Amino acid sequence: MANENYRQMLSLNELAEDKLEEINKAYAVLSNLFKPRQSSASSSEPRYVISVTSRMVGIEAHTLRYYERLRLIQPRRSGGNTRLYSQDDVDQLCCIKALMSDLGVNLAGVEVALHLVRRMEEVQRQVEEMEDKLKRLVEDDVASD
Repeated sequence: MANENYRQMLSLNELAEDKLEEINKAYAVLSNLFKPRQSSASSSEPRYVISVTSRMVGIEAHTLRYYERLRLIQPRRSGGNTRLYSQDDVDQLCCIKALMSDLGVNLAGVEVALHLVRRMEEVQRQVEEMEDKLKRLVEDDVASD
């Protein structure tokens, strides 16, 4: 009986170690996904055609077009209707690829993760605006005393 309990404990320990490794891998990918990006005009400027973007990210062009239909990515269009991807788009595609290949997240999960990232960025922007407003109010209050 004691040997059986010991074997079960070892089995549970191995399972826990495997799950911990998966969690650590997920954390690494998600921390890169949620890492605040420095947004600049140059990173949001459309500059790469689909073939270049495909090679940069390591995703087939037809897959990029599929992601666009799913609205996971929204490249801009040139006057001739050519898809143009920005560096921000490339970064987002790399995140999508990492979620799917490294963590085994399906497209529905990717959509949820991207929605959460966008929402977090929006909330962060709102918090910064409120902090600025509060700072101005405090400065005005101190100046009026």
